[in-house]
Amino acid sequence: MKRIVYKSASLVMALLMATGLSLASGSDEKSGKNTNQVPLAGMVSVTNHDGPKTAKHLKIGIWNTAGNITTYTIGNSWNDWLLWLSYDKLREPSPYVGQADDWLATDIKQVSDDARNWEITLRDGVKWHDGTDFTAEDVAFTFEYYREGPANRWTHHTSAVPRMEKIEVLDRLKLRITSKMPMPNFDVITATDLPIIQKAQWENVKNPRGFTDIGIGTGPYMLVDYKADEYYKYKANPNYWKGKPLVEELTLVMIKDPQTMFTALKTGELDGAARSLPPELVKQWAADPDIEIAKAPSLWGTWLDINLARKPFDNRQLRQAISLAIDPEPMLKRVMLGMGKSGTYGWPHVDSFWTRPDMKVSYDPAKAMTILDEQGYVDSNGDGIRDLPDGTPLTWIIKAASNRPLLMRASEMVVSQLAEVGIKSRVETMDPASFAGLWKSREYDLRVMDITPHGIADQDMLIILYKGDSKAALVQEPEKDAIVKRWLEAGTREDRLKVSYELQDYQNKYPNRVMLWYPDGLFAYRWKAYDNYASSAGYGIFHKYSFLPRPARTGTAEELVK
Repeated sequence: MKRIVYKSASLVMALLMATGLSLASGSDEKSGKNTNQVPLAGMVSVTNHDGPKTAKHLKIGIWNTAGNITTYTIGNSWNDWLLWLSYDKLREPSPYVGQADDWLATDIKQVSDDARNWEITLRDGVKWHDGTDFTAEDVAFTFEYYREGPANRWTHHTSAVPRMEKIEVLDRLKLRITSKMPMPNFDVITATDLPIIQKAQWENVKNPRGFTDIGIGTGPYMLVDYKADEYYKYKANPNYWKGKPLVEELTLVMIKDPQTMFTALKTGELDGAARSLPPELVKQWAADPDIEIAKAPSLWGTWLDINLARKPFDNRQLRQAISLAIDPEPMLKRVMLGMGKSGTYGWPHVDSFWTRPDMKVSYDPAKAMTILDEQGYVDSNGDGIRDLPDGTPLTWIIKAASNRPLLMRASEMVVSQLAEVGIKSRVETMDPASFAGLWKSREYDLRVMDITPHGIADQDMLIILYKGDSKAALVQEPEKDAIVKRWLEAGTREDRLKVSYELQDYQNKYPNRVMLWYPDGLFAYRWKAYDNYASSAGYGIFHKYSFLPRPARTGTAEELVK
């Protein structure tokens, strides 16, 4: 893929105000295979720079709670790329693109017609950071530990979707797994998302969430020092099986406030910022001679989260009315200055390989009001606000993080749009830590928040959000449950994809999350420090592939070639 460099400011501005680069999409009707392709990546740059391709040291800003860098202590999927610096997967790059290259595995094959049995052959000669051999025992242990131990961001791949029933080590570099239900996408989803951990380090760890030691991986970087949520220092693994990384040392510093982070980048305190640039800064910085801005598909989204654990949101017709009352188009235009794609494409991510290509969500406030009337949510006292059937005013609080001005603006627009159909709401801001805690406490009506590719571009996660580790917080809806059951029973990729389209239709009709927009991934860095980044769908440009020799990137990243 070529690196696209725009040499006039007018062309740069035209790009910035567009909703995205070209997207080829469709479906193969015979196979049921989705042919969506993620957007092209390129440089939003006035000048054709050509900086160094190696570096002694880079200092990069990160922004979300990271904890210790292990599968149990990293916290969430906002910082996956930090983990991947030290850990590898059986296949890479991710479950978001529908294809993958062999990595720790050299062969993964289905060995039963019902897609319940798979055999994995591993790469010989791979070493853990402590110099010991990587073997099938490590992979089998990883699967068993995730299946039987406490839940983390990845354990659903062994404990729920799919549920591994039998894990057999066949020899030093080969194993067979058997699942309870078919897993036809094991090689392109499960194998591309599960980080493999070392048996010797973890087999006696009884409380993995309390683990404070430095994790031992097989990846291109070794974590050598850290202070949780403050800084992380990595050193290149000289014996990495894919070749020694191009950057010798990485220091990642936690800067939670976006304005502070981008000021540090602008003044040269940082070499890169691993969070997407706000739209107004993209326009301001496009011609900065010291800054490069790369556009790369991050596959993130922004949504209105509806709390199904709180009444009356267990009423699916009410959720349908909320969706019909929300118009994402003006939010994309006014909040994001057109830099992204509208939430009218629905959920999952519009550019995911498994999203229904013709997916659309309607904006129809008149229909929303009709549904509200039919459900008994009417203005019973003439004050202009709809009431619950018992006469209580239908009023909600929309919560947003206080350090996210764009999401606060979107929340205010949601308030105005809900008011148009007679629903009163108001925005309440919270400090970022308290806001993050809402996921577990469930003490909210509505939230406006970011969602990572793991939540909107991983096919298995569409099921996990209904049937996963937090299923106790979800409502039971027979029509939806029947679709989920058919999905779990589907034994081929094609059948599973077709059923997932049904589930997408259901989710977009009766949503628990209403998509507002899909932002363009726009990432800034100082090109004089290092100018050898690559694009990987779902990760943007900050990921381990950007620091590997170019031959080692094949199949995982697209070069930003000038």
